[in-house]
Amino acid sequence: MAPEVGTRSTSEMAKHSTTLAVAPPFDLLLCLFGHGWVALAPHEFDEATQTFTTVLRLGGQAVDATLRQTGKSALTLQLQAQRRLPARDVRLAAAQLRHMLRLDDDLSAFHARCAKEPSLRWAARRGAGRLLRSAGVFEDLMKLLFTTNTTWAGTESMTKKLVADRGSVAPSGRRAFPSPEQCRADAAFYRDVVRAGYRGEAAAQLADDFATGRLDDATFLAPQPAIELWQRLTSLRGFGPYAAGQAMRLLGHYEHLALDSWCRARLAQLGGKKKAPSDRAIEKRYARYAPFQGLAMWLELTAEWHGEGAKGGTG
Repeated sequence: MAPEVGTRSTSEMAKHSTTLAVAPPFDLLLCLFGHGWVALAPHEFDEATQTFTTVLRLGGQAVDATLRQTGKSALTLQLQAQRRLPARDVRLAAAQLRHMLRLDDDLSAFHARCAKEPSLRWAARRGAGRLLRSAGVFEDLMKLLFTTNTTWAGTESMTKKLVADRGSVAPSGRRAFPSPEQCRADAAFYRDVVRAGYRGEAAAQLADDFATGRLDDATFLAPQPAIELWQRLTSLRGFGPYAAGQAMRLLGHYEHLALDSWCRARLAQLGGKKKAPSDRAIEKRYARYAPFQGLAMWLELTAEWHGEGAKGGTG
């Protein structure tokens, strides 16, 4: 079978390998499956080989990247490119993965607090809390727009359509998440091609703001008081409290709980109640984890995803 359009034969591809150091305890699967981003294009996970695959944009080309844990303190990153990558691009790929996996986030204070709580001791023991995010803030924000007022299948579909239509092709034939410049289009494109519905206007504006430099990663990643970041996020078109709260979590601010219908239903289930506690009661319960309230709640709600079960409930 001939290679897909935009790909080369294996013999013509340039391959690189490097190691990412991690501080134990670290569990790659905890990070990848801490929430749903691993299921969104351009990401894939191979259960058989326990390998995470994605596509990165490096030096003007799209590059296949595969990652797997090879020890308690190391991850192996392999890159496949159309042409040989300079050393700076290999370092850039490693830096992007470190950012995505939150490898340099200091969660020691959070884990110390978790160690005192029956329902979260597992998080301290296993080093949980490093939730997968995207290589850039624009991608995270666009995907968050695609999560609002829809099913998860809808989010997957919108993301897949945008990547398929606008993303640069990697050697494997997979496509990278498109850059803001590649995403610049009118709202009709987002409605008719991406099938984003009413989100089209917000998606078009977000792409334009990043492409023109009115917004950039530093706007959101620079150290700043949580209230200022919250105000920046909620000023974005289409970003209400839920989307802004989720964005805060991806940006390393966990003060906001980002409650939605699933969170409330899960809290009721764990508490053995038919009705979820009030938002004020939920805030009061998690206040002792400040400034990690949102992360503590999320790990309690999702403990069963990681085979832990939230012993002690949330009462």
